[in-house]
Amino acid sequence: MDLPLIRIINSGNLSTLQAVCRFGFSDFGIPKSGFQDRISAHLANWLVGNKRFNTLIESYANYFEFEVINDCSMGVQGACSEIRINGQSVSLDQAHHLRVNDRIQLFNNTYGAILYLAMAGGFTATEVLGSTSTDIANGLGGLNGLPLASQDILKGSKFNMLRQARSIPEGLSSRGYFSKNVTVHVIAGPEDYLFTKEVIDNFYSHAFLLSAEISRVGYRLTGHPIHVDSYDIPSKTVLPGTIQIPPSGDPIILMADGPVTGGYPRMGVVAKVDQPILAQLRSGGRVRFLACLPEEARTREANQRQWIEELYHKKTER
Repeated sequence: MDLPLIRIINSGNLSTLQAVCRFGFSDFGIPKSGFQDRISAHLANWLVGNKRFNTLIESYANYFEFEVINDCSMGVQGACSEIRINGQSVSLDQAHHLRVNDRIQLFNNTYGAILYLAMAGGFTATEVLGSTSTDIANGLGGLNGLPLASQDILKGSKFNMLRQARSIPEGLSSRGYFSKNVTVHVIAGPEDYLFTKEVIDNFYSHAFLLSAEISRVGYRLTGHPIHVDSYDIPSKTVLPGTIQIPPSGDPIILMADGPVTGGYPRMGVVAKVDQPILAQLRSGGRVRFLACLPEEARTREANQRQWIEELYHKKTER
């Protein structure tokens, strides 16, 4: 039976329940959803002995606060600069046992944008089309398909306590890739033939500014408009990481809740291995792009996946 675990006091900005992606429903216009920064999410779940894709809280909040209803174990990763339990600062990279009526405050004063909060056993959420991830636009998954709000009560498993606290091994904290200036690799898009060599060189030789228009649907870049002879093309398949060029010339990078089709030229696709880096960029940060081949991106992604799998396969006590 599920137990009430926490009552949210301050939900901050764009906080949702997220888990594994929602695969196989793009034909019905359903985005994948799921973690924006899967590395931070996997590490948060590992801290509390969960499987990699257990349901947790993803939040763009600079401040998140909640009260504990039943004893539980908590892991926080991603863009969090301080954790306070009943007013006392505690370690960022360690699981913590929480008791009834504890008051927890999470602060973000890092260069990163998104924090992840996991509870041992995971949060209870509505599964729709094979995933509990929240898709706000379509009202699917999570807590009634809605972003989390103050006074929401979240439930979880009765197996909500660790026997001993875990700590992130030295050098593996996800905060290592948070920066106000990032570089990500891009695989050429299907419509790159529409762009002149001069335009392509301009795209790869300048840093773009991340505007205030960021959401789980897409990130808009400014600073160096990209021009193309034809902006309107027949609607084509797009996926998270796709870089589209609208008539304004300001590139839009589609994120986890982005549409599944689009009618703007696809300049390229951010390599999956670098999408967590991009997701964590704050408004006002800058991003540069490096061209890469698909096989290079696949090799780097395989290496990234391997160290996560090795971490999860280590025998640690639950």
